[in-house]
Amino acid sequence: MSDHFDHADDDGLSSLPLPVVPDPLSGQLMMPTAAVTFLLRAIAAGWTACPCDDTDCRRTAELYAADLTAYADQLDVECIAAAGRTAGPTG
Repeated sequence: MSDHFDHADDDGLSSLPLPVVPDPLSGQLMMPTAAVTFLLRAIAAGWTACPCDDTDCRRTAELYAADLTAYADQLDVECIAAAGRTAGPTG
């Protein structure tokens, strides 16, 4: 069984492998946070590259992109904090 799911659409992310693995206890699919935040940032970058000439459309895309990027940043911060809380004492 492959641990990668190929994202396939026309947004330029078709070569992006998504490392998806089943949780051994629940069977639900899981992805590493780094892959999720990378994907969120890639989607945001795609939105800001919108070729639309409509100012309202571009502004909306930029706002959505900023929200996705902020969400990815917050996810990174929370996971780093959680990893620090679960890490044992060093030394």
